[in-house]
Amino acid sequence: MRSIQVLMLCLCVLGGLYLLTQAPSFFMPDRGNPALGRLFDPLSSRLLGAGLLAAGWAGVGYMGNFYYRGERRLPGPRGQRQHFIAMVLALGLIAAAFSSAEPGPDPDRPAASRPQR
Repeated sequence: MRSIQVLMLCLCVLGGLYLLTQAPSFFMPDRGNPALGRLFDPLSSRLLGAGLLAAGWAGVGYMGNFYYRGERRLPGPRGQRQHFIAMVLALGLIAAAFSSAEPGPDPDRPAASRPQR
């Protein structure tokens, strides 16, 4: 289980750094209909990267408190507030990224093969 948590933490940090520094425009397809989705511009890409980094920050705090100090101990009030702030910040930035990304059809797919609404 720890290896999966470390893998997800590394993916959040590396993906967040890439999106924050490079700010690529990309299309994220919808789960129900891959022809439709959201087109992330550089601003929403940076917001998503910052949200992933905030999630990584929360993950580092979680793993530090529960796994790597010999025995499991619960964090104090200050640690709980820091974790809460990191999680609220991550969720807020990711929500802002998805709300600022424009919904629409896949720009790489020909118009003739797009589904009709």
